[in-house]
Formats: sequence, structure tokens, C-alpha cells
Amino acid sequence: MHPHGPRSTGRRRKRLTRMDAAVDAMRSYGFSDGLIVSTVKGLLKVYGEEGWPFIEESSYKVLLEAILEDLEKEEQEKDPT
Repeated sequence: MHPHGPRSTGRRRKRLTRMDAAVDAMRSYGFSDGLIVSTVKGLLKVYGEEGWPFIEESSYKVLLEAILEDLEKEEQEKDPT
């Protein structure tokens, strides 16, 4: 038996939840996990738990647009000129 427990294969465990899949998809655009999760939660407040298919369709297009819209609003609040 290995003294430090089972050997790792070097691969991360597969993510299982819809939220994990959304985070994985949006992380490739450089967004933080916190921003992604909060945006998904906001969309789920609007659409309900049944909104996942809408969020997931077209490679998370709705989520991407919502994140960009939130970032744009944030920038406008910082610099209202």
C-alpha cells in the first residue's frame, strides 16, 4: 500500500452538477467562479429551477450575456461619464 494514500492519476474528478458545468464553461472566458455562480443564481431567481435548460442552451449564451451585462453596469457605476 502506498504510504500517502492512493495515487492520483493527475486528473481532476469529473464535475457532476449543472452549476459546476456552467462554471467550467464560463471559466474559459476568464470569469471568476464567484461572478459565474452569483450570475447563475440570479438567473435561477428569474427563471426558477426549471430555467436550467434555457441557461444551458447555445453553450450558455444567456449566462454569458448576463455576465457581460452585469460587468457593463458595474463599469458604468464606477465611471458614469
